[in-house]
Amino acid sequence: MKKSTLIAFFGAVVIALVLWQLPRTPHQDVEAITSEEGNPLDAKVDEAVAIIQNGEGAPMQAIGMLLEVLREDPNHEKALLWLGNFSMMSGQWEKAVDRFHQLSQLHPENELYTLNKVQALMQVGDTTAALTSANNYLNTYPDANRVKDFAEGL
Repeated sequence: MKKSTLIAFFGAVVIALVLWQLPRTPHQDVEAITSEEGNPLDAKVDEAVAIIQNGEGAPMQAIGMLLEVLREDPNHEKALLWLGNFSMMSGQWEKAVDRFHQLSQLHPENELYTLNKVQALMQVGDTTAALTSANNYLNTYPDANRVKDFAEGL
């Protein structure tokens, strides 16, 4: 075996191992997810998320449950958040942009929503909108370190 082929093989193995070790879900700010106790829509969201995360059921059935919650309450924070997260995980970046845009409009103070929106905009190739969104957020919340760090990397 040639030396360059061997190096390429080991490089591919190292990259595969690094990718395997990366987290499979987006960062979650637990404090940002608030719910009222006993809210049946929150319970439905929790059940849908458990189905997907545990792998004990049909993921599309769980997504359908989340969409049902949005039909009842189009601004349901937890349902929008999880649909946005699942959109990011499945590479459906346009849907993620829409979900996180809606969340950032409903909760403009929440840095995570804006950060996810900016990241999704980057994935769809709209660097200008991502930078504009990040800068608009930073104008209002100049101490938003995660958005600031991301914007500086653009």
